[in-house]
Amino acid sequence: MKKIIFITLFGLLCITSCNKKSEVAQEDAIVVKTGMDDERTGDELKIVAIITVKPEAINDILPIFQAVVQSSQEEEGCISYNLHQDIANPTKFIMLEEWESQDAINFHNNTDHFKIFKEASKDLIEKSEVSILKLVY
Repeated sequence: MKKIIFITLFGLLCITSCNKKSEVAQEDAIVVKTGMDDERTGDELKIVAIITVKPEAINDILPIFQAVVQSSQEEEGCISYNLHQDIANPTKFIMLEEWESQDAINFHNNTDHFKIFKEASKDLIEKSEVSILKLVY
């Protein structure tokens, strides 16, 4: 019985330690503005953009992605804006965004940096799918 309790506690400790390490590593890579909990209005929206890049264009599109991410993160109304690359399919990128409102998204879509991104990336992308989501629960 003592062995079972020890193994269970040790397993929980390992899982907890792994999760903490993962959180620290992600903090450096993902930008999320803090202090938003008190300011939530219920109008916040998330965008999931799945972008498949032409295989030969991955290296060319990375600086274009970086520019739009950095500029978008600085926008008023942006809660978070981060790019992820699929591990199993390196041509697949997922942009996860959170905005304070539809007005913030509309503003973003009309910024110079977003228009430049759209123009600069159009010949490098095979397909893209964008979903705008609202929180239900």
